[in-house]
Amino acid sequence: MRLAAIDLGTNTALLLVAEITDGQLRPCYEAERFVRLGEGLERTGRIGQPALRRLRRTLESYRETLKRWAVETCLVVATSATREARNAAAVANVVREVLGTELEVISGEEEARWSLAGALAAPGMPAGPWLVVDIGGGSTELVIGAYRAEGAPAISFVRSLPLGTVRLTERCFATLPPAPEAIADAQRQIRAMLAEVELPPVAASCVLVGVAGTCVSLAALETRRFPLTSSVVLPRTTVAAWCERLLQMPTEAVRALWPELLHGRADVLPMGALLLYEIMVWGNWPVCHVSPFGLRHGLMLRHLALR
Repeated sequence: MRLAAIDLGTNTALLLVAEITDGQLRPCYEAERFVRLGEGLERTGRIGQPALRRLRRTLESYRETLKRWAVETCLVVATSATREARNAAAVANVVREVLGTELEVISGEEEARWSLAGALAAPGMPAGPWLVVDIGGGSTELVIGAYRAEGAPAISFVRSLPLGTVRLTERCFATLPPAPEAIADAQRQIRAMLAEVELPPVAASCVLVGVAGTCVSLAALETRRFPLTSSVVLPRTTVAAWCERLLQMPTEAVRALWPELLHGRADVLPMGALLLYEIMVWGNWPVCHVSPFGLRHGLMLRHLALR
């Protein structure tokens, strides 16, 4: 069986095509396009026409890919930006017109739950319990899970926070590199939001797992490998060093670090690194295990479980 999943986030539209054999995922093809649905969303409350046009072009390209791979079923979900937009129906209309399928707008809790399931399906993941952090363009999801005796992951804590790389960059960083007072303002906002989160006692023994664009980009920059095929360990000192370095660079210099990898992400990666570092300090995690799998993989596992 050949299945596809498309994740329409605040910054990216991610495509995964996978073979499903005996309930196991074998990724065949992955693509990433920077649609930036969340551009200006915090100011206007709406997804703009330029973003909708970018989405249409991206989905038209993906439609050809789905045909080429003879995909039987394509799952399409949207996350933070579409959840918040007053004109979310416009996104659903584009998906329906181009792909002939219905868009599912999932909650932050569902996003966190299936990001965990996807992350844990990757090779080389450590033993749990785990706290998965999914830093997106519009929100950051935190989810704690462990395996039940029968082998299915059990979720004990889920929280979605309005802390995203696009959202905070637009709010705090008027210029790049940002001024010191802008960085301090971003830190205050991140720390204030994290201070409101009451983690359960099990969090102290959790392994921190990072998924999605920010974490994967930092892991790729550190290891000089992409795509990642198994988990990568990022010590907090390494994240701190990247954070300090990126916050001192203009967007063009960030992009020049790896143009193919950072096209469309260079302007928000400094904020992403700051978010990851502040989360690691907040929870006193010495390392972050970055998984190359995430929400798209989890959505496929959900689909299989419901069949």
